[in-house]
Amino acid sequence: MPASVEGKLTEGYLATNTFIHKRDIRKEVFPKYDERNLFDWAVHTKRTVLTDNTRFNWFEQSYLYGYGEIASSSASAYTAGTKVTVVLKSASHQDSGTKSPGKKWDEIMLSSTGQPRGWVESKNVDNDSAHSFVIKPILSTVNITGGGANALANKFVMFCSAAKAEGTGMPTGQIRKPDLYYNYTQIIPTQFLANGSESTNKIEYDIKGKPYFYLQGEEDAANKHNLDINFALFMGERYDGSLEDEDASEPVYTTGGMDAIFRDFANPSQYSSFDMTTVKAIEKILSRERAPLKMMWLNGVNLDLDVNDALVDFMDTTGIDYSVFGSGDGKQNMVDFGFNAFRYGSRTYYKKQEDFLNYLPVTGFTDSPFPDNGYIMPLGKVANPNPNDGNGAELDTVCVRYKANDRMNRYVKHWTRDVTITNNDQIEFNHMSEVGLQFALLNACVRLYK
Repeated sequence: MPASVEGKLTEGYLATNTFIHKRDIRKEVFPKYDERNLFDWAVHTKRTVLTDNTRFNWFEQSYLYGYGEIASSSASAYTAGTKVTVVLKSASHQDSGTKSPGKKWDEIMLSSTGQPRGWVESKNVDNDSAHSFVIKPILSTVNITGGGANALANKFVMFCSAAKAEGTGMPTGQIRKPDLYYNYTQIIPTQFLANGSESTNKIEYDIKGKPYFYLQGEEDAANKHNLDINFALFMGERYDGSLEDEDASEPVYTTGGMDAIFRDFANPSQYSSFDMTTVKAIEKILSRERAPLKMMWLNGVNLDLDVNDALVDFMDTTGIDYSVFGSGDGKQNMVDFGFNAFRYGSRTYYKKQEDFLNYLPVTGFTDSPFPDNGYIMPLGKVANPNPNDGNGAELDTVCVRYKANDRMNRYVKHWTRDVTITNNDQIEFNHMSEVGLQFALLNACVRLYK
């Protein structure tokens, strides 16, 4: 039978990285190891991408049609048929205030009462972060000025078409610059110590006719490491440049998790009680953002039960595409990872109750908001607007980034040290990962919360 000997673990030893990557072994040998989490889902559906740097960037295209928020407005008279000058807010600019949406001869619509339409007579870009437009009303009977000085402040101007007079030239080029997003990989360490004779305790298994063993207690360490990864990917806050290990005089990089990324960039949707009105509101958001037709929906336990009750008579389970769950039996893979699939409206939703949103004591404490939260995101790939950024021609809408080099893969690293190295009567089981979370199509994501 296999055994551990001084200074060496024999061939039959099941290291942590073995059962993390072999689902058949994990299911049979490690029943406490729950594979139904974000990290394992990303691993087994091949949504992992190498990154060369701790900070990794990705780019997304902004809206095809530009818009801007107005800082101030003025006119020679505040009457019908009078042109108006509007100045955009700084936040409506890019590249240190040198670029902004809209151009001469654009047809526009204002978000003020009645949504008046106008035509851009000229655009002035002399002042960075304060580009201005002179806009004429298309109809002479319409008051486009708002009726007074700065009446259009905090309103939006949407550039929706273009028009020019016959015999004139072409307008200036349209500007559409990809938006930069970034996150960091986080070094996640775990160590389990087996002291004295405890270090020789082992549990033996016969797998497909071959004997294997693992050392008692290591399963808990592996579970803890896996949980640490998943809590980082769900609950982590992105490093802002201030966190430092003062003893080492080194920065401590942390990855922005799903909750923080959705809080900062996704469409917020607050609800008091979940019913079909909420479902329709979600569909309206996704339609407005031209979201893909396949969406993943992760819920806390409270919200998930409410969703089931609200949709029980409306779920259509025909024509489901299971290929998004990897090669082989996609439907079985979906079940293994705890998902249910249904169609509503024009979209297919792959929904699951996410244990990490109700995990005592981290997220399952009294009055915790997380059991009521939900996260809806596109599932698939999109074209990369900057294919030279190291991410390839396409981006996974959800993926885990990890670091590696020719000497070490820091995706899941496992090693042991024993008495021959430390001179202590114990064995160390070390686990380390360096991973981060990346999203694409954030404008098509929805964060549900009470």
